Amino acid sequence: MTSTATRRRVPGLRRLLLIVLAVSVVVALGAVAYFSPLLAARDVSVSGAANAPADKVTEVVEPLKGRPLLQITPGERGRYASAVTAVSPWIDSATVTVKYPSTLVVSVTEREAVAFADRDGVTLIDAKGVPFIKVKEPPILTPKLTTDDPTADDPNTRAAIAVLKSLPQDVRGQVVEIGADSPANVRFVLRDKRVVYWGDDSKAEAKAAALRMVMTRPGREFTVINPDIPTTR
Repeated sequence: MTSTATRRRVPGLRRLLLIVLAVSVVVALGAVAYFSPLLAARDVSVSGAANAPADKVTEVVEPLKGRPLLQITPGERGRYASAVTAVSPWIDSATVTVKYPSTLVVSVTEREAVAFADRDGVTLIDAKGVPFIKVKEPPILTPKLTTDDPTADDPNTRAAIAVLKSLPQDVRGQVVEIGADSPANVRFVLRDKRVVYWGDDSKAEAKAAALRMVMTRPGREFTVINPDIPTTR
């Protein structure tokens, strides 16, 4: 073997040894991180729990404390997140993530109470039409939902909630009661007891503009189902 060939092989061997060394270091560091108590879950951070009890949410993930974060798999975090949703009817969904070096982060998404129904007491209805909790009094400015079957599976309930969500804020803030006898015939009552026949949730801006116009006229009932031809009586 010539000296030139030998010189060519030596740098190549050095590069290989450096690569092997680097990989070994990475693997060693990974093993240390995987088992190290320095990267274990010691703290719990809960966000989004305004109505749900944050302390109860913390209790759900308490068994994970002391575990190295790398050992807490996505599947396991998902199972604990599902358990968090059972803490309170207010919780619609939750996620559990990790934040290095030592924190479990529980993010809660709560239901928005957009209406209430009188079902053997005051029952709050969320933005999906789901009745989720009984309360003594509805939140302020929350309208009453008047459908025969106030559930998420009821077409009239879904239509009424869809209309409520589509209303411009200046109109929505005046609504004290909303109902429907068909998905295309949603009506609501304003704070001054005037009644508005709205139809479905289409053309919300045009209907709102028509409603603002006809409300300047005398009358107790306004129909804006066709916003091009609003009527008053």
